[in-house]
Amino acid sequence: MITGIASGLISAFLQSGSYVFSRWYINRHKSPFELLIFSQLAMGIFGVLTLPAVLVFTQFPLTPLFWGMELICVAAFMAGQFGFFQSLKLLEASRLSSLLGLKIIVLALICLTVMRQPLHLLQWLAIVLCAVGAVGMNFTGGPITLRACLFLAFTLVMYAICDILEAELIWRMPAGSPIVNSTAVAALTYLLLGITALPFLAKTGWNAAKCRDALPYAGSWYAAMILIYLCYSTLGPVYGNIIQASRGILSVLIGVWLLHLGFKDLEPRVDRKAWMRRFLMAIVMIVAMVLYSYARSLMEVP
Repeated sequence: MITGIASGLISAFLQSGSYVFSRWYINRHKSPFELLIFSQLAMGIFGVLTLPAVLVFTQFPLTPLFWGMELICVAAFMAGQFGFFQSLKLLEASRLSSLLGLKIIVLALICLTVMRQPLHLLQWLAIVLCAVGAVGMNFTGGPITLRACLFLAFTLVMYAICDILEAELIWRMPAGSPIVNSTAVAALTYLLLGITALPFLAKTGWNAAKCRDALPYAGSWYAAMILIYLCYSTLGPVYGNIIQASRGILSVLIGVWLLHLGFKDLEPRVDRKAWMRRFLMAIVMIVAMVLYSYARSLMEVP
């Protein structure tokens, strides 16, 4: 469990850093879509470089089920990205980022109804608190259109399916080091995602400078994904997402640090009321993590 929690927390830190790099790229080039394509291509190259190193110690199962799940995972991620960008047209970026915290509830419902994995009452309470904390961290309020709700729901379901399949893929790898297996699955997944991004170069065009500027985001995100895969395979996707939600707290701390350093273009100033809300929501998420861990320990007692 310690390995899963540690990897989840480090992954959350790296993800928070990747968000800073993504803001830097978008401020510079004004195109989230180009960032997606160039970063996916870069991570595909990372996958090509990573696989030979890890396949010395493990191997992928040569079964239709494993490769079918892998392809579904890639397809679900691409579908989720489509839903995300459609949602981004209808909702502010900071608001959408907070609403993605609702994925934890979607994950729990899928695990309960589809995978038949029961949850303790305290775990449900932790899930609700985690969702409230994640959404409340930056949520600005106000009505949301039905179209935006539908695209958001589609995005959440696709991302939740990815999380579940990622853990399943690692569990089906040969016995051995969890970090090797999680790295191998992450490398394979992002290699395939890099390949799927190639056709979109016809729309964006090749630009070496933009690809280079996408590397900081791609590198931090790729490392974060290797660790979150390890977290999911160790703790399960629901608990892993609760640990991962700490990125909201870390993002706030990084934001304070950036403001202190004078990087106002990377982290805009907000009023005292917003900072108080973020602080309270951070406490709520910490309580959720502790509560879920406690409930999990109760269920493990014979």
